[in-house]
Amino acid sequence: MSVRSGKQTSRTLRMLYKGFYVIQVTKVEYHRSIWNPEYFDKNWIDHKEVYYNFCKEGDEKCPSKDYQIGVKSMEECKEAIDKFLNGDKKDNGDIYYTHEEYQKYVKKPNEKCDYGYGYDSLMKLMRQHQKADKRMQWFLEERLHDANFHTEGDILSTCDYAKFEEYVTNTNPFKEKFEVCTKTLKKRIKDPQTLVEGMNKVIADYLASQGVKDTSVNVRFIENW
Repeated sequence: MSVRSGKQTSRTLRMLYKGFYVIQVTKVEYHRSIWNPEYFDKNWIDHKEVYYNFCKEGDEKCPSKDYQIGVKSMEECKEAIDKFLNGDKKDNGDIYYTHEEYQKYVKKPNEKCDYGYGYDSLMKLMRQHQKADKRMQWFLEERLHDANFHTEGDILSTCDYAKFEEYVTNTNPFKEKFEVCTKTLKKRIKDPQTLVEGMNKVIADYLASQGVKDTSVNVRFIENW
């Protein structure tokens, strides 16, 4: 018999607890007959997963507002609701968030910046982190992890802002290119290398006077440009 594979997800409201619905989520991977699409039998199920999330009363018809906790029993889900109500929104590294919140605070900002961060944007994110509560701090850290800035995200999660700034500074130097052209009549510059060394020193001294710590300069001589 010809078959095709597929996935099916269902949500079932199990109980109302302290203003929140406990939701049973069932995910099934299956094979189904191409000739009889209505045929669906448990013997054809390859994999079945059941877990529990919760949502606020009134949001039960909006799956995007389910808090994604993925626990294996209703009792664990009730315990999570208790922690959430007690303000313990970050417990042992876990945090309760909705798909809607993840899109708003992680995915959309990363899509807007094309998953790219430089010195200025990283320092701006650090300042936001300093002012945020623990829950919003997690979203800012997760934003970096989602964009593959894992080291930055790990450091930020420790709230060691001095270390974060040092790492960002060392890994995101500003590169700027200036072009200097000389034009001499009849006679060329006798010793171009001496001029290169002199310009390196003058520029490095100027950068140092402006408070720049790394004064790396690379002046190159290009003959007959």
